[in-house]
Amino acid sequence: MERAEIRVRDLQVEVSQGGELRSLVGPLDLTIVPGQILALVGESGSGKTLTLRALAGVPPRGLAVRARPGDLPLPSRCGMVFQDPFSYFNPRWRIHRSLAEVLRVVRGVPRGEVSPLAVSLLESVGLSREEGTLFPFEMSGGMAQRSAIAMALAVDPQVLCADEATSALDPATRDRILRLVAGICHQRCMATVVVSHDLPGLTGHAHRVVVMYRGLAVEEGDAVAVLRESRHRYTDFLLRCHPGAHTRGGLLPEIPPESLPGKAPVSPGCPFAGRCPAARGPCFGEMPPWQGDETHRFRCFFPAGGPGS
Repeated sequence: MERAEIRVRDLQVEVSQGGELRSLVGPLDLTIVPGQILALVGESGSGKTLTLRALAGVPPRGLAVRARPGDLPLPSRCGMVFQDPFSYFNPRWRIHRSLAEVLRVVRGVPRGEVSPLAVSLLESVGLSREEGTLFPFEMSGGMAQRSAIAMALAVDPQVLCADEATSALDPATRDRILRLVAGICHQRCMATVVVSHDLPGLTGHAHRVVVMYRGLAVEEGDAVAVLRESRHRYTDFLLRCHPGAHTRGGLLPEIPPESLPGKAPVSPGCPFAGRCPAARGPCFGEMPPWQGDETHRFRCFFPAGGPGS
């Protein structure tokens, strides 16, 4: 079944401070394509999780979310997968029972159809009927995350939102889970948004990447273009700081320190200017305009790979 792509324009997440609204995220424009994975990446505090929760309609209490009229909320059937899969489950219930409860209460599935549908969901994420009889404490991290994905799929979502769903897993299991999500996303023609701090780990799984810093998008585009030909200095640092980019025993480079993302004073220039070794005069005075096109674009006056880089 074909579904229309979802466009969200001028997304902002704001908090009231001293009677004034302060922007934590945005303005941000996002396009979510059915059957594809959109990845929001960045350091802790970059605003990616706030963005995801705003899209899903579950922002933290006390925050205001707004966007262009009609763009939010996302389709009502939105499945969520969080970082800690064990938090999904009643520790006294077997996994099959937890799935059955969602199917019966949320989906309204007739009682006689609940059990076979629960088994089908388990099998769709690579778990057997027997594994569905386990209690949460009996599962490995990978099994628990697969079960959490099955729980999210139980609501028959049009959009799947995953917040650092693989960060606690070892690299091999992380790759298997991402391949599983990509396969389900394609098979169901389901739009998927994932949050991650692991850019290289998204290779071969994400279709489009948005790199965020202090609540703003600084680089975005097709995943292959962003991951292989990054232009914004922040993206370049994220890729070069990844352990997989260096030989064993070597020293990892680090991003020049500054105050924590989101805590630095608001300035009219590039949000990364205070940490960027290539920053010069205009970087501190005005926000760089977008360069490039929808395939790959970035906001940087002196991009990596450019003259003098």
